[in-house]
Amino acid sequence: MADPFAGSPAPTLHPRMILAGDIGGTKTLLGCFPLLPENQEVDKSPEKVFKKEYPSKNYNSLEKVLEDFLETVRSDYSKSFSLASAAFGIAGPVVNGRCQTTNLPWVVETDSIAHLLKLPKINVRLVNDLVATAWGTTILGEKDTTLLNPGRPDLRGTRIVVAPGTGLGESILIPSDQGPVVIPTEGGHADWAPESPSDIPLLTYLWSRFGHASCERIVSGQGLANLYHFHTREMPPASLPLDSGLAEEEIPASLTHAALTRHDPLCTMILENFCRFLGQEAGNLALKSLAMGGVYLAGGIPGKIGPFLLRSSFMDHFVNKGRYRTLLSEVPVHIVNNPETGLLGACQLASRSLPGS
Repeated sequence: MADPFAGSPAPTLHPRMILAGDIGGTKTLLGCFPLLPENQEVDKSPEKVFKKEYPSKNYNSLEKVLEDFLETVRSDYSKSFSLASAAFGIAGPVVNGRCQTTNLPWVVETDSIAHLLKLPKINVRLVNDLVATAWGTTILGEKDTTLLNPGRPDLRGTRIVVAPGTGLGESILIPSDQGPVVIPTEGGHADWAPESPSDIPLLTYLWSRFGHASCERIVSGQGLANLYHFHTREMPPASLPLDSGLAEEEIPASLTHAALTRHDPLCTMILENFCRFLGQEAGNLALKSLAMGGVYLAGGIPGKIGPFLLRSSFMDHFVNKGRYRTLLSEVPVHIVNNPETGLLGACQLASRSLPGS
């Protein structure tokens, strides 16, 4: 099977393009989208878009990734092109055009990116990655999502995106007559509370390790590793289900593989708890925002564990809000399967930043 992120040479040169990026703690996905010369619309045809994925931790700045990407575009796609606009969704809070990334040692600034790309600052957008993902959900096709709960969708209702990947991102999307309004949040770093007395040992464990028990500490790739350490903290090395020499960042993928393919009992239980906590947090945000338009489970994890998530206790804990159980049962819940949703959303934002838009 061909690599879906590999660059695809275009049959003709496209001198004007927009640049979009989805910047996460694990990977950075960049894409150049040509503009149709007759109407300056963005051409999203798969055979016309040039994309490439980079391991984020191999670089000390976004600028270095962009330099590599632009050089590859020139050598593999088009020797002669110009950028009309650019937009990047990045995992971290963006304030006044500046982002200190949460899970990378990067500082990203609009001024610096605009200078590198030789674009006016007004034509460069830097947003939280969940803002880009929320925009991406507005153009997904039927095959890009799996319905977890049909609910009773309100087409004019608020939507939310909950995206566990390296970290936990969340955003709120409000429809309006002028188009979507996306509200960035850092809700993944808000306090996590146990649902029952049986969860209190996990809470005290998180307190002892981090001094603060946030939702991201258990509902993310890091969270899967934390749950693994919690449940194996008293086990002898010889009894561990995973290799004791695994690097921390390798634990989430190894744990999910052991649960999904080997059906290891401990790893399966941990993954079930992950789905339980994801349901709890998604239900919290749905209740706080009254998300009758739907919940979209995006990020790197839900799409990879989709069948497991469908049969998990996610919905039991999503609706477990006392008197509001019935209301939450009417909220549609979708699993986002398209790994390029954030990139598509950044493309949408870049097109809105075109000169004259």
